Amino acid sequence: MNQLSPGDPSVKVTQDSKPGLATPAGPAPDLSIAGVIGAELSDPVHAMRRLVQGFRDTGQMSSTDLAALSQAIDEAGAIARQSQQLARLAGGRLRQSHERVSLDHLVETALKERQPLYQERGIEVHRTIKPVEIIVDPGLLSNLVETALDWALPKCDRLVVSLGINSWPEHGLLSIKACGTVSTQVTEHALVATEPLKWHLVAQIARAMGVIVSRNINGSDATLFLEFARTVKHLEGLTAMEIESHGSDSETHAGTQALAGLRILLISDDAAVRKEVESACLVLGLVPDTVTDSEKAVRYTERDQPHMIIVDERVRDQTFDDLMQDIRRLDPNFGLLEITDDADTFEISSWMSDSMTRVSRDVLRQHLPSVLTLELAKAF
Repeated sequence: MNQLSPGDPSVKVTQDSKPGLATPAGPAPDLSIAGVIGAELSDPVHAMRRLVQGFRDTGQMSSTDLAALSQAIDEAGAIARQSQQLARLAGGRLRQSHERVSLDHLVETALKERQPLYQERGIEVHRTIKPVEIIVDPGLLSNLVETALDWALPKCDRLVVSLGINSWPEHGLLSIKACGTVSTQVTEHALVATEPLKWHLVAQIARAMGVIVSRNINGSDATLFLEFARTVKHLEGLTAMEIESHGSDSETHAGTQALAGLRILLISDDAAVRKEVESACLVLGLVPDTVTDSEKAVRYTERDQPHMIIVDERVRDQTFDDLMQDIRRLDPNFGLLEITDDADTFEISSWMSDSMTRVSRDVLRQHLPSVLTLELAKAF
């Protein structure tokens, strides 16, 4: 057995270290998920061990035992895949390709694929599905819906799936309700004991996508709720009409005083930019807050997150990009505007991309009021 000598470069000695005492290197990791994975693996591993032992004793394996062994292997494989997915999700930011996706079509397809399983288990499926389009990564969305349906499967005699749009805020809402009888009553304790890994996976996928997830246990019923903030809604068309009707004259924005009270953060050390932004905000009844760099912007948002951020291209850096991604993970429609040095630039970001609206310095006075109205509309 190799031993480390005091001169070994991998040994770190501190003044507080004492012989015989362990010195913690940092906060203890959360290993609870390891227990969850181990608990779920125990059943299929036990089944495989029992079947293999039976084969050793008799030298034979019936078709029933072979099917049971195959099922145990499949269950262990599924747990392994889910564990790997959790590890990837916990590893940090994922590269996502945001597209406009028909959530109702995806849910219908997932239910259709599971219909033979529902029939085999005698599960009644009731659905009320309305058209809902959202802007998300298609692969993650498919994974989320399938995992959510699998979460509801155990101890379920009747499945009720509903999809629609909340009246306020206009977010798509998917609910999956697993209804059991007295003999298959679903309780919070039973869910945590029998399906914890799927719940962890649903929660982590939803978090990565910026989807709000919750569940409710009521007697024999268990309901999972998924709320999609980035829902394609009527606001897109209304906003476009508002910009067209107001035109480019900032004086015509006198009717937008309803925006007063919303908070704007400007990141710039340019006095000329500050003046133009303040002038545009004034006609909208707004008073922007200004910081000179991204580090100060991070501290500002930690205290009180604004409704919109304007960043000067000259001070944009990796710190700002990280902040932008953190904000968009929680609010994909958050208003962002970049002031650029590129001449005659006026680019409006769509609801279907991660791009930012960009306006060049030389057309700020002409376009800024309209752009502010457009971006701030997302705060509603």
